[in-house]
Amino acid sequence: MKLMINGTWRGDVDATPELDARRMIHAGSFRDCITADGTSGFPAEAGRYHLYVSPACPFSHRVIIVHALKGLESVVDLSILHPLWDTMDGWAFSDTGSSTVDRAGNGFLRLHEAYRASRPDYTGKVTVPVLWDQHSRRIVNNESLEIAQMLNDAFDRFGSDPRINLSPASLRSAMDDLNNRITRSLAVGVYSVADARHQQEYDAAMDDLFGFLDDLDLQLCDGRRFLLGEQPTLADVLVYPPLVRFDTVYNPLFRASRRRLIDYPRLSALVRRIHDLAGVAETLRYDHILAHYYDGDWAVASRRGIVPEFPAVNWLQRPSWRIQEK
Repeated sequence: MKLMINGTWRGDVDATPELDARRMIHAGSFRDCITADGTSGFPAEAGRYHLYVSPACPFSHRVIIVHALKGLESVVDLSILHPLWDTMDGWAFSDTGSSTVDRAGNGFLRLHEAYRASRPDYTGKVTVPVLWDQHSRRIVNNESLEIAQMLNDAFDRFGSDPRINLSPASLRSAMDDLNNRITRSLAVGVYSVADARHQQEYDAAMDDLFGFLDDLDLQLCDGRRFLLGEQPTLADVLVYPPLVRFDTVYNPLFRASRRRLIDYPRLSALVRRIHDLAGVAETLRYDHILAHYYDGDWAVASRRGIVPEFPAVNWLQRPSWRIQEK
């Protein structure tokens, strides 16, 4: 296990019951907020804030999508971490391939240095995304959904696209409820499947994950273009990263084997519509995603006595085609 203890990076910590209880995915530790009027103490300003992100991480991918949809390239710059995080150094900066050095000018070589600079006695995991303040030289926030909301709400008068509103007031309540379930049953749910410690836990996680995917697919049967109507919202941003990873990573590698995304025609069409929104396709980096998962600690899953579920394929069903006999 890799984490910081009292400001010291440790890449070789044995898991304690307390650490193991937090498992793979957990809430961020920095929770300050940027607001348009600055009442939070962090006013929205062009050029003041920086994002440390990884296209490989689905939670970080959320933030990259909002950054692209809102047209914030000249307002909030970003640095791209190397996809291989399963090393003694954890998340690191690199000038190889499509990764970058620390473009904020802090000279960080590893992401845990930003955590130490922000809180010298920090104890906890080092995760992406990170929203960094250049003025106070510390992390503002490392909770992906909150960062996405800030990017949507706070920067319209500083150059972002005001025509794109991913969190309209009229849909806020329904969107918040759906976002919570997307996070719990899908974004975290796939890790619950992969991280199951025994067969019963795996079976329960599978039922929750695929029950939710069934519900989402059914929700789209009325012909709506996006999850909550005719315009994309943060709910669509949240659902896209896990779904575009599903058939390449979660189904084969995480043993989420019941169905594939392509077995859900309406969900597949939804992902295509989100993918076709201006700027979104460029955020999808399968070179980062595949390297991250298949050359990391998920590539060799422990046995744990878990038998993957058989795919929902009916081999007795007659095909729609017929062989023409001569």
